[in-house]
Amino acid sequence: MLPFAGLGKFDIVFCRNVAIYFSLEDRKKLFDKILDVVERDGYLVVGSTESLAGVCSSFEPKRHLRSIFYQLKE
Repeated sequence: MLPFAGLGKFDIVFCRNVAIYFSLEDRKKLFDKILDVVERDGYLVVGSTESLAGVCSSFEPKRHLRSIFYQLKE
């Protein structure tokens, strides 16, 4: 849960099957940290059993075939 700032910016972040083990408060903190390091037109991929609904409203879900990924809202 340390800051990600020193890592730079990313076009895509995979955070699959991680947040399901965190409390709601820690999930919010995690996705806020990811929000700071993902590029404006970048992507966030989470596990198929995970969702950002009610956790982080800065990302919007997108669909490709049967998969869901997230992008920053404009």
